Amino acid sequence: MTAPTLSYATSPRSQAAFLSNHTCPFGQVVSSRSCPLSSWSRWSAPTARSRRRRHRCPKLSAAQLADEGNPFTASAAGSPAHSWRVLVQPLSGGRHAVVAFSLDDLDSTVTRLEIADALAGAIAIAVLAVVGLPLVRASLAPLSRIQATAEAIAGGDLSRRIDDRSGGTEVGRLAAALDTMLGQLETAYQARADGEARALRSEDRMRQFVADASHELRTPLTSVQGLAEFGLQQGTAAGPAELLRLMTLIQHEASRMGRLVADLLLLAKFDTDRPLDRRHVDLASIAAQAVQAARIVNPDRPITLLDGDPVIVYADTERLRQVIDNLIGNAAQHTPPRSAVTVSVTGTTGLGEVIVADNGPGMTAEQAARAFERFYRTDEARTRARGGAGLGLSIAASLAAAHGGDITVDSQPGQGAAFHLRLPLAAGVESET
Repeated sequence: MTAPTLSYATSPRSQAAFLSNHTCPFGQVVSSRSCPLSSWSRWSAPTARSRRRRHRCPKLSAAQLADEGNPFTASAAGSPAHSWRVLVQPLSGGRHAVVAFSLDDLDSTVTRLEIADALAGAIAIAVLAVVGLPLVRASLAPLSRIQATAEAIAGGDLSRRIDDRSGGTEVGRLAAALDTMLGQLETAYQARADGEARALRSEDRMRQFVADASHELRTPLTSVQGLAEFGLQQGTAAGPAELLRLMTLIQHEASRMGRLVADLLLLAKFDTDRPLDRRHVDLASIAAQAVQAARIVNPDRPITLLDGDPVIVYADTERLRQVIDNLIGNAAQHTPPRSAVTVSVTGTTGLGEVIVADNGPGMTAEQAARAFERFYRTDEARTRARGGAGLGLSIAASLAAAHGGDITVDSQPGQGAAFHLRLPLAAGVESET
């Protein structure tokens, strides 16, 4: 629908009438759709319909009418809600041409557009809320898992991971990086915890070691002190035979104390990783020397050597002989006087093995598990004079470990015990065996 347009001309006399009536001035009417006017000479009394239309015409002031050549907006007479766009152009003879365009249709269109935009915006927001909220929740789900994982780790569960498989997104890459970091932190924390646990165990062992060493050293020192005091109390009244007996006992306790100190120093050296004097040696030859020496010390005990081909290992000869001596001495010490001891030497793939077996009372599983602990005795009731300090097997295990080998024991109560010494063969020998 075309907006109403009004065009008319005014004279100085009609201007006064315009200003007094505040309505459309009389003149020639180009369009009478919204302001049906006749000429000044043909003016007739207005009807009710014309009055309603006249009130919709623009209401111009003298200043607006004098504003020539500049379009402006004016309210309709009697209806401020309606407005016109007005242009005043000067004519000859002091006349003016006034052209006005009604803005009712434009305002109505703008109002409808504003309502449509508001409705469209509301619908768009509702659609975005319905569609976007699930998408936002889905995209933020890894963050929820990250939060849950962080809370679980803060609670002490260091093994928890995010495990997000959407690696193509920023959140997925963040989750993967966090999983890597958490794995490294868990490893570091576990290593630290293991180190602290080992330190605590080492400290406990050190305290136990010091206590046991003090206890073991106190016995021979007390014996030496008692024997010396007894000899001093007798003075010159003691005969040569009594003095010889006392000195022999003192020498025996001093020797025992010396051996104990030597064993403790040896263990301390291996604790500090002292180097060994290694060379290629025959394990069977060293075992034969140890058996021969044991037969001299124990002439009434049958000690059998079973060996075959040479078994070459890279080891310290003196320390390896000490290991075998300790194993044979342990078997002789904890078995009946005439019980047999068998020493066998074999070479397997990559390893040389010495087995020292006896027919003694054997050990329980708990005793076998603790057999290589320092100062441990399977029989707490036996005297130290017979049983020793409980360092022989511990020294043997430390020496075997220093050579890259180990010692294990197979034993059951009433069926004897078999100690297995395993050492790696020398380089270049394994390929020949």
